[in-house]
Amino acid sequence: MRANEYIRKVTGGVEVDELAELVEDGKLDLRLQELDSHWTEVMKLAEKYGFIMQSYGGVAMLATNFEYRSVNGSKALADRLRMQNVDI
Repeated sequence: MRANEYIRKVTGGVEVDELAELVEDGKLDLRLQELDSHWTEVMKLAEKYGFIMQSYGGVAMLATNFEYRSVNGSKALADRLRMQNVDI
């Protein structure tokens, strides 16, 4: 079942969120662990293509190179690409 298929509604001022309840009860722990097992793979791809703006532990902020350049300028992008040793 896809995450957006679980019921989330407010009835009589009470919020019902089936997905949040499953997460809270630990019933999705195995599935979450399986999803999280791909983190290293995702981060290796992000590093390879220069998408990492910042990362620490299990959290990362990513941006496309064009978007990063449009916000921060060409010099900042060049510095970031060098820092990540991206294959150009």
